[in-house]
Amino acid sequence: MLVACWVVAAVAFDFGGEKWPGGETEFYFALEGTSGTGRLWNTAFSEALLDWNGATDFNYILRQESRDPCVSDSLNGVDFTEDVCGTEFGEQTLAVTLISTQKQLLGPPKIIEADIVVNQGVPLDIFDGNLQQFGARFDGIDFRRIALHELGHALGLDHELSASAMMAATVSNLDRLTEDDIAGVNTLYGGLANCTVRVLSYGQTTDALTAGDCTVDELTLGNSDDSFIDVYSFELVESTTIQFEMASTGLDSVLILADSKLQYLGFDDKQSGSCSSSLSQTLDPGSYLILANTFDEPVQEACGGTGSYELTVTFSSSGNPDLGNTTSLNGGSSSARFRAGVTADNGSSFGNRFSASDSLDLDVSIDIDPSHVGQAGFLIIAALVDGEILLLNQQGHFVNYTHNSAQLIKATTKVLSATEAFAVLTDFVPAEVGIESIIVDFFVGYGLDSEPAEVYFHQTPLNLIVVP
Repeated sequence: MLVACWVVAAVAFDFGGEKWPGGETEFYFALEGTSGTGRLWNTAFSEALLDWNGATDFNYILRQESRDPCVSDSLNGVDFTEDVCGTEFGEQTLAVTLISTQKQLLGPPKIIEADIVVNQGVPLDIFDGNLQQFGARFDGIDFRRIALHELGHALGLDHELSASAMMAATVSNLDRLTEDDIAGVNTLYGGLANCTVRVLSYGQTTDALTAGDCTVDELTLGNSDDSFIDVYSFELVESTTIQFEMASTGLDSVLILADSKLQYLGFDDKQSGSCSSSLSQTLDPGSYLILANTFDEPVQEACGGTGSYELTVTFSSSGNPDLGNTTSLNGGSSSARFRAGVTADNGSSFGNRFSASDSLDLDVSIDIDPSHVGQAGFLIIAALVDGEILLLNQQGHFVNYTHNSAQLIKATTKVLSATEAFAVLTDFVPAEVGIESIIVDFFVGYGLDSEPAEVYFHQTPLNLIVVP
């Protein structure tokens, strides 16, 4: 347990790295009584919570219920007490924050409980401004700034030893959060901003963990783990079973699954003697991260902490996947949404990894931007295979396309309806046309005859992996 306190006095913020997963926590408070200036203790504490919420990236969830801060119950509470849960307050100690932590998968420990005990033997009041004011008489030290300080400890800040800040080790005339306090919190909870976050694509991605990459310490802050890490983000709009495989012959691969706030959800299933790793999990709709990592200390003699890897991502879901945000060739704007999927069981399930002997259907649905509905336009269907671009022509064949071509090859021309649905593949058996193994990324788009060079399409490719 960590203990932080504030005492009466006899941008360089400081923290140890311990923090709340997800950057938020509930705090319970129901302080009774009124100060000498007529202000409620409970209101002052609530204002202090809201000050941290309004100024920083951290979020306190306010629960106006009483909880005993001396009971270990994974609930954060505050109260006026005569001692520190059985131990005497130190001389001139105004309040103490008791922090419990727990080791986690990556980075420094996470905070699981933070309770505040305020020394009821110290005269307190509630007021703004200097501690001593000409012509004003207060019953004691300002409680609100004590609450601000202790709540800073509760979210993970240590004492500030050099800059003028609310988190300084001694109480002062400061009665509001400073830029140093705010920067400390935003840095502590802003590790993702230190790393490049790439959008994950289904299928295969080849990359490497090498010098210059983001490190675990930069991502999580407050620890000495200098192992390299790549961060990928992805979105799910329905329940999906997703499989990750990180293959390497020389890099000791580690896979970690997290939500968008870096709360860890799972880690890889790694076989002894292999540099590769895999991870499979069924996820609800939401935003997620997959972290491609390695060990900071050697674990297997044949595997190192740097090297190339191949990340293969496959999935299975009950509905056509949403293909992400809409983009365009020339910067045009469209609110269109694209859904498409490959199925081998007549639409009962969709995925991206199939056998060469499976009979495949690939169906596409486009919700056209309302401003484009009713206009003469066209549909484009592209397949990317081994760096080659193939476009579907109006005869139903995929043909080679180069960027030097004068015109795009159109799959069809038509007056655009509100929803355009069509089949790209129907009862297609790869083995029957000599395909035993292939990886294809499909893109579907549409355009207007009035802007023949502009095409609106989806950012996330529709991936298909065929294996023997």
